[in-house]
Amino acid sequence: MENTLPPKTLHYYLVADRSGSMSDQIQEVRYEINKHLLDLAGKAKESNTDIRMNLLVFNDSLDWIYAGQNLSEVMPLTCEQYHARGNTALFDAAGQAIEWASNAIQGPLDPEKEEVVVMIFSDGMENSSRQYNRERFKELVERYQNETGWTITFSGCDLAGIGQLQRAKWRNDRMLSYKYHEKARAMSDMAENMSSCVQDRGQFFKMNYKKRPIPGDADQK
Repeated sequence: MENTLPPKTLHYYLVADRSGSMSDQIQEVRYEINKHLLDLAGKAKESNTDIRMNLLVFNDSLDWIYAGQNLSEVMPLTCEQYHARGNTALFDAAGQAIEWASNAIQGPLDPEKEEVVVMIFSDGMENSSRQYNRERFKELVERYQNETGWTITFSGCDLAGIGQLQRAKWRNDRMLSYKYHEKARAMSDMAENMSSCVQDRGQFFKMNYKKRPIPGDADQK
């Protein structure tokens, strides 16, 4: 059947922690990322969405694996590209992703035609950033997180890291906390939220960022 939906461009920035503390689930998280990219490519085609994929992996250094490529052209993430080591430059990774996204956009966004989504995952707290201190990072977050057409979210498995972002004025409704052993689940939930909005052609900046319930999980309400 011919796709009659009007075209839409989505600038997608996925930022994934690969610090040493990720070692217990790094393979599972890598699997979830690759599964997500494959599934999302299908959803994008169905909904006539041109997804410009940007993937930043980080520890105490930052590496862009994809930078503005069409999602249909990206290759699976390898163990050489994504393996656990080093510390956690969370402010540098999140800050650079937001700045790169701002540089890719020219003028105000019409979210019916174009949006920016920055999704960040980390299992630890900031401990090695050099480019961004908390004040500079806070200014960047406050500038962009409420812009029309922008959605910036964080999923974390460390309460100290969550607290750091709260002090940086990150929106609480765009932040989810997971247990330390739930790294792969956190990535899976991020993927599910992303794919759902692409499939439904919803506007991301109006998205309710929800954690997937698990029967018997006492932390779920």
